[in-house]
Amino acid sequence: MLKEANNEHTSKQLRILYRRRRRRFRDHVNSLVSDFVRRCWREGASEIVCGDLREVRKSANFSKKSNSMVHNFWSNGHMLRRIKEKAEEYGIRVTTVEERGTSSQCPRCGSKHIVRKGRLFRCLDCGLEAHRDAVGCVNIGLAQGEPIPAGVINRAVTRPTLLYVA
Repeated sequence: MLKEANNEHTSKQLRILYRRRRRRFRDHVNSLVSDFVRRCWREGASEIVCGDLREVRKSANFSKKSNSMVHNFWSNGHMLRRIKEKAEEYGIRVTTVEERGTSSQCPRCGSKHIVRKGRLFRCLDCGLEAHRDAVGCVNIGLAQGEPIPAGVINRAVTRPTLLYVA
């Protein structure tokens, strides 16, 4: 409508609205990160391992609306920066690891004989069924040398984060 009305793609009012949306979004991210790092500190964590998601945006090829949502709201860089800053305040190290291929092996039996359909991961050897992001999260923990407590895989589904206390 702006293009038709005044031959421009934006206006002062639209910039103000986008700025307000960005501030609200970042405020929510900051409170989420603060709560997460505080919880890690209370649990005695000395290191936070984060998946490196920078390449995910490049391969986003969904519908027009989905692509715009991914590119306009994807804030992995901001979130990772805030985690590092907040963790430094608590004396916790932050390490990023490549996530590619983390859900291509069963964390329970180590088999690569799996089926991935949508967000579902299913091992054909041991029968494990879980969310692919949760499996990737558990496999990243295994690669860091952490033991996997029983039943933790399906608990990581809603928020693919794992807290390990040795």
